[in-house]
Amino acid sequence: MHLIDSTICNTGGPAWTLLYPNDWLSAVAGESEWSPNGGEDEPTSLSASDSHKCPLQRRINLLLAEDNLPDVLLVREAIRMENLPLEVFVASDGERAIDFLVRAENDPNAPGPDVLLLDINLPKVDGLEVLRRIRSRRKFKDTPVLIITSSDSPADRSEAASLGAGYFRKPPNYEEFLKIGPALKRVLEENGLL
Repeated sequence: MHLIDSTICNTGGPAWTLLYPNDWLSAVAGESEWSPNGGEDEPTSLSASDSHKCPLQRRINLLLAEDNLPDVLLVREAIRMENLPLEVFVASDGERAIDFLVRAENDPNAPGPDVLLLDINLPKVDGLEVLRRIRSRRKFKDTPVLIITSSDSPADRSEAASLGAGYFRKPPNYEEFLKIGPALKRVLEENGLL
């Protein structure tokens, strides 16, 4: 697995701004040949500058199951803006997300998620099926999950709620999307992770 140290937090100074605007704009324009896994079969982690590391804070592992690069970049920006001490692992499809969980359950040295952000519309295995499998695994059955999706379907909301997951509908604009940061922070606080 390609892992890059990615504790993300702000150690002070000016408010965060969009740190990767060219990446985001390229991704939105479809100019990026982004592969979140760098051609590998396993989720990869996002990196942060060494100047933003928080060595005294506990690392919280976040598995982000998302196949859309602009959304991955927006989630990363929202995490930075909220100063959340997260190591973010990205799975670009549901199959990779499940593989990450299975590996973490079977290998004590493999990173496991403390929290998940899960898109519903994932390739290979959809997000609701990933959520059902998470809830069926002994080690992760109580792991906090926040669904992030463009779906406003009452059936999707109902199923996510019945499986104990929160729900964040992806808005169409940048400012509203960044509200995923405070929503994620609430999930972490409510579950004693912050």
